[in-house]
Amino acid sequence: MFKRIIVLSLILATAIYANDEAEVRLNESVITAQNFKTTVRNTASNVTIVTAKDIEEKGAQNLVDALRMVPGVMVKNYYGNITFDIGGYSSVHAERNSIITYDGVRISSKEATNIPISSIERVEVIPNGGGILYGDGANGGVINILSKNIYGKDSNKKVSGNVRTEYGSRGSYKYGLSTNAKATDRLTFQVDYSKDKYRSERNSDENGKIVSRSQEVSVDAKYKFDNADLVVKYTRNEKHRADGGDLEEADYYKDRKMVSWAARDFTRSNDWYINYRQNIGDNTELLTYVDLYDSKENDDVTKILDRDYARKTVKLQLKHKYFNNHYFIVGTDYMNEKLKGLDSNGGYTGRNTEKTDYGVFTINELKFGKFTFAQGLRFNKAKYDFYWREKYPVPRNIRGEHGEQEYKNYAANLELRYDYSNTGMVYGKWSRDFRTPLAREMYYTLDGSKLKAQTQNTFEIGVKDYIAGSYVSLSTFYKKTNGEIYYEGTPNKESTRPGAVVFPYYNMGDTRRIGVELLTQQYLNNFTFTESVSYLNHKIVDSDFESRKGKEIPMVPNWKLGFGIGYKFNDKLNLNADIIYYGKFYDSDDPENIRPKDKGNYATVSVSANYKFENGFALNARVNNLFDRKYEDYVGYWDGTRQYSPATGRYYSIGVSYTF
Repeated sequence: MFKRIIVLSLILATAIYANDEAEVRLNESVITAQNFKTTVRNTASNVTIVTAKDIEEKGAQNLVDALRMVPGVMVKNYYGNITFDIGGYSSVHAERNSIITYDGVRISSKEATNIPISSIERVEVIPNGGGILYGDGANGGVINILSKNIYGKDSNKKVSGNVRTEYGSRGSYKYGLSTNAKATDRLTFQVDYSKDKYRSERNSDENGKIVSRSQEVSVDAKYKFDNADLVVKYTRNEKHRADGGDLEEADYYKDRKMVSWAARDFTRSNDWYINYRQNIGDNTELLTYVDLYDSKENDDVTKILDRDYARKTVKLQLKHKYFNNHYFIVGTDYMNEKLKGLDSNGGYTGRNTEKTDYGVFTINELKFGKFTFAQGLRFNKAKYDFYWREKYPVPRNIRGEHGEQEYKNYAANLELRYDYSNTGMVYGKWSRDFRTPLAREMYYTLDGSKLKAQTQNTFEIGVKDYIAGSYVSLSTFYKKTNGEIYYEGTPNKESTRPGAVVFPYYNMGDTRRIGVELLTQQYLNNFTFTESVSYLNHKIVDSDFESRKGKEIPMVPNWKLGFGIGYKFNDKLNLNADIIYYGKFYDSDDPENIRPKDKGNYATVSVSANYKFENGFALNARVNNLFDRKYEDYVGYWDGTRQYSPATGRYYSIGVSYTF
């Protein structure tokens, strides 16, 4: 509580300082809300934008660093990948209730982890919904990552680019090259190459040091027609992932750097992306994109256990303005996912599990003076063709057997905005969103039951303004989720290992979340102050399990607080520091709240510096977790004991780049 008081006091103390630079935030463009450009002020959500400039000045190593100050978002590393939780859905598995997109295309958190931070132009975070435009799984919200290749600023130079290198703790490094060449006034080519190595602070095991390595190359071409743009992009990524894994409680308190087992795998992926935008007359815009993605994964030690995954995505939408101030959007999308099924030993049979998703949607916005009224509706159909996993607790009589399932759902929203001044607006909205099981959830359920679709109603009110130059964005919301899909820690009755637990999926019950999110920013001469406050009251309100009614949702803290300060000595040198606090939470697999609520309750401090020379060179330095705070990315329970995934301690990095 003392830490909360300190952060809140700092918020109040800095709220008096400001100048008119804050107005710029309200007019920043947003792509995510429509897939067409609008502004922060015209978006009925507590939207937060992190730009390439923000990433560069703070020396962010990855998306964890870039998004740590965003209200309502809990982002962390887990098993070598980044996990995203918007709005309190359990941080380890939260991507199932939030949508992550890359240039509008839906991706997994694993794919987001592999995006080089240097290739990101901006990240837009829109909490509480997004199901009209993006469909299945938008209960928490949307994180849209936009690449420099697609949305970066056009250069007048024939050839331009960037060379960068960076070194960090324990021999970790990054380096890369981006180059942009204008073949003609209409045709531009770009090539980006990145390579990195990260060594964990965990100890070595029998296979050596715990080191992750990755490299990515992307090639794209952009052609400008008179009223249209066409982008074709190919990306190849290769990653050797290594992580020290979880530790039993006794080992964890003996030595956090110990390795009892290690996860090592190698993934190779290919991604083809085509984006076409066209202005049809003065009032109509067309957008369509196609994305073809495939990946192959195997154990990095044994070189076996192939995991194949493929995804096809197509989207088409049209925006038309009518009667000057009004517009509507109509669209349709399609996604097909395929992955292999598991056998009784955890190997892969080669029998595909397939999910096919179809959707049609419409958005209409009417503007009458200072009032704006928007409506949206989506219909979705998801079809599954799968094979039951050959493992307990799936009943023996259906293990390995073929199964089919179909879901029909709809999303809807209504929102009303009122521009009460030249800078201020207030909004209220209702949205209905849904989520159907991921393909990998469908074939491994508690007692082989067929999961119900998860549905949610959200009510939100908010305000945005700049007051005496201070940017303020405040929202409060109520969410009621029916049939929330979660995982169950179930004793494995067929295991010969005492205390062994398996984790199938099931409908946990109905949940409720009430939250408040606040982001403020002030400017005083060369100083910039940023404050972030998130409070969430959450519980399981109904369940088939009587012992879970009225209990808190696991792995979700009630509080997240942040305070950041930046100082610009001049146009060349800037310094940044921030502190983030997370409140306590229950273990990830403890919906009964049996074990103590004694994890979380930690604060981490990060500092950075950036210096730009006049000749194109730039230096940056960053220290994450400055005071080497000890905390956990995950806490669970199996094999008869609590299990912990230690978070990374202090990490240093220093880099140099040259832009030409």
